[in-house]
Amino acid sequence: MTEEQTTTETKRGRVRRLLIEPLTEHGFRKPGNVKLDAHDAFLVKLADALTYMSDEQLGTLRDMLRYRGEGKARDAWPSMATISALAEAVAPRPVEEHPTILSWFRSARGPQALAEGVLVAEFAFLEKRKRPPLTDGDKRAIRERASEWARQRELRQDRVRRGMTRDDDEQWLNWFDGLERRAMALLPEGAA
Repeated sequence: MTEEQTTTETKRGRVRRLLIEPLTEHGFRKPGNVKLDAHDAFLVKLADALTYMSDEQLGTLRDMLRYRGEGKARDAWPSMATISALAEAVAPRPVEEHPTILSWFRSARGPQALAEGVLVAEFAFLEKRKRPPLTDGDKRAIRERASEWARQRELRQDRVRRGMTRDDDEQWLNWFDGLERRAMALLPEGAA
């Protein structure tokens, strides 16, 4: 093994070093009603779920979790739901790294949303809610937002073409174009 191979830390290893090991040393233990192999699997899943966070963000999360132990003695590892909610508060997970959302866009739904003209609005919904639009109300809100954004885009592009831009026209267009690029990058190859 070369020196470089021995000094390279995996993403999972970094989360273990900065979050899991310090909390274990702080006194966090396996919850009493959880088998050891299930707890080990939980820690692996936890490490994998938090690899997107920076060192500083992991430190902030660690400090927040210190006082969130569960069980009678408040020293058992909190649930994944508790940790995920705090992690989202510290640093929202980029939608591009969320497995459920990636599979949503790479399925038939991504190209269908593009064809319907709602791709960017649906991407924004998924980014904010971290779940697919499930209800008729969700889908209606996405269609309405897509329609409004299409009008805004056309209006602002027209003002730019005519040299009559307002203060935020170019900023809004850059924001929208960036959002559109991110959404298009999630589509299956050849769908765009």
